[in-house]
Amino acid sequence: MTEEKTTPVTPAPESKADAPKGKSMPPVLLKGEIKIFPDKRLPQYDRGIIKAYEALGIGNVKSFALVCEKNVISQSEIIHKYAGIATPHLPKLSACGVVDWSLDNKEHFVFVYEDRLGNPVAHGKNPNALGLKPDLVISTIFRNILDVMHAMRDKGIAHGNISVPSIFDGGSPTFENTTLGDMLSAPSGYNQPIIYETITRGLASPLGRGPAELSDDIYALGVTLAALIRTNEPAEGLSDDDILAEKLEIGSFNFIVGKSRFPAAILEFLRGVLNDDIELRWSFDDILTWADGRRVNAKQSSGATTLKASRPLEFARKKILKPQVLSVALPKDAALSMPLVENGELFLWLNRSIQNKVLEARYEEAFAEAKKDAGGSNYADRLACMMAIAMAPVNPIFYRNLKFSPMGFGALLVDAAQTKKDLAPFVDIMQSSIVSFWSKCSPLQNQGDGDAVNRIGNCQRFLSQSLIGYGLERCIYYLAPMAPCLSEKLENSFVRSAEDFIRAMEKMSTQKNRPEWFLDRHIVSFLSIRDKSIIEPFLADIAATEKHRHRNGVLKMFSAIQVRDKIGVLPGLSAWISGMLDPLIDRYHDREKRKNVRAQLDKIKDQGNLEKIAALFDNFKDIQQDMRNYSEAMKQFQFLKREYIVLENELQTNKKFGIEAGQQVAALVSGAIAALVVMIYLFVTLMHGGNNIF
Repeated sequence: MTEEKTTPVTPAPESKADAPKGKSMPPVLLKGEIKIFPDKRLPQYDRGIIKAYEALGIGNVKSFALVCEKNVISQSEIIHKYAGIATPHLPKLSACGVVDWSLDNKEHFVFVYEDRLGNPVAHGKNPNALGLKPDLVISTIFRNILDVMHAMRDKGIAHGNISVPSIFDGGSPTFENTTLGDMLSAPSGYNQPIIYETITRGLASPLGRGPAELSDDIYALGVTLAALIRTNEPAEGLSDDDILAEKLEIGSFNFIVGKSRFPAAILEFLRGVLNDDIELRWSFDDILTWADGRRVNAKQSSGATTLKASRPLEFARKKILKPQVLSVALPKDAALSMPLVENGELFLWLNRSIQNKVLEARYEEAFAEAKKDAGGSNYADRLACMMAIAMAPVNPIFYRNLKFSPMGFGALLVDAAQTKKDLAPFVDIMQSSIVSFWSKCSPLQNQGDGDAVNRIGNCQRFLSQSLIGYGLERCIYYLAPMAPCLSEKLENSFVRSAEDFIRAMEKMSTQKNRPEWFLDRHIVSFLSIRDKSIIEPFLADIAATEKHRHRNGVLKMFSAIQVRDKIGVLPGLSAWISGMLDPLIDRYHDREKRKNVRAQLDKIKDQGNLEKIAALFDNFKDIQQDMRNYSEAMKQFQFLKREYIVLENELQTNKKFGIEAGQQVAALVSGAIAALVVMIYLFVTLMHGGNNIF
């Protein structure tokens, strides 16, 4: 594999980017060899807004391509790990990279896989209740998924999309060759039916769930196995919120099993992997033990997730017994939550009906933290959010319309920025102590959670600075390092690196609607995070208000990128930027020097060598000498100007000024003329021998 730049799931409706029906279109090329056919859709392989198309790989291998969108960040950071997994039960990745997509005339990142998936195992059936024989499922589909999970565990990654709709028969009606679908084109859990997600992940927005872990795949495996075997669908007619409410109320195991009958061994497995307490949920080794027919030892838990009140709390016309259920309800109605907290009713319920000192301590700390800015316009929302964390730290963070884990915050922010959603709630989160409070309260955090919490905390510093390269734009790329640049200038480009940016500028240079300037806050922030070494030496000049510094900084940065990445000639970009260098030429005070520099620039501007152009304006000695000459000329000018002013003043104030001097000059001139006449007379007389010439 190489990388180059160049709920039942039903087929998605035809999008604006789909090819017109009945119209043939030429293939789009990746790496010059792989053909992708925009007019040949494969909706069974779609992942939400990420659409699938027929493709032909190198050697005309039958393949399919998934065309990504900017607002949904792919998992390109784990491509190298995926490529190292040797299993026939995952689609083989042939290539990935950027293509010019003819359907919308924009660049898109694509993943191309060999197409050996076959049909979905639920093709033509209810994916939530297939009614297959348990022995058949265990010996084929189940074993194949275990093989994938085992290989991924060794690589330190998880699939994050295990579900019946993501299982394909591999071309065999007896399921020996079943395989899982794509996992790279979108974040973990994106487009995953909510019933397959744990309660914690299900409560978060699809893009806000963060990377899946092996324990999440284990839970999804349990839901998948139940759906393959059972004949009754427990979620029939239920919305996503209804499914989550049922899981919270009766537990995942009871909800998933429902009224269906399963063999005793299968029930034991489901009880182990569908446990909502992650400490009690089976590990992968436990699953292997069970698969070998051996007994799995029981586990002990702290019981923190099973808190239940002796009497209900009435909130929003519902009677609530569990703090975890209340945690979900409070942020949905922040205005109603505020009096519940401030009049002491909530604390009284906790104190009398639950009597858990740890929970009460969290409540008091949350209240005190929210009170620090009680006069703020978002006080009710912050209070509800803080109380939700105190009630159930295992849940995601709920703030206004945001539902996320810290590791999913960046992906959610990218989507909001790209789709022009309200970013104010994100700013509130980054400027508050909400995430740090969640981190303090939340149990069972991993290293990724800690890193994400620290990064969100660091964003307070970025938001406090107004310089270009900082602000909210920097936060986006800092929290989502794999996001492409979201600048409106690059709307039609998919830029993931400094080299991509330069090539996009070269491509844009010949367009009529090209932007007036190369950079904006998004681009500078993107480069500052993605390629700090290439922009940092020039950032002071780029941020300067003087035009000559501003343009010289950009020119030097472009030149450095071209040289470092060995990009080759860029005639369009060099001509484009050369037309903006008048402030650098006008720095020279010598008219002839300006003329000479402009002539040299005209000679090289179309050659595409930015290094030569930058060198033309990188002669500090010339600038110094020009400045010295200019200073001397200015001194001479000032001297003459002062003399002129003195003379002009005398002429205005002294009417006899210059008369005496004029008389003296006239006398001298008259004497000189007389002497000259006498000399001529004497000379002529002597020439005639003393005779009178008259």
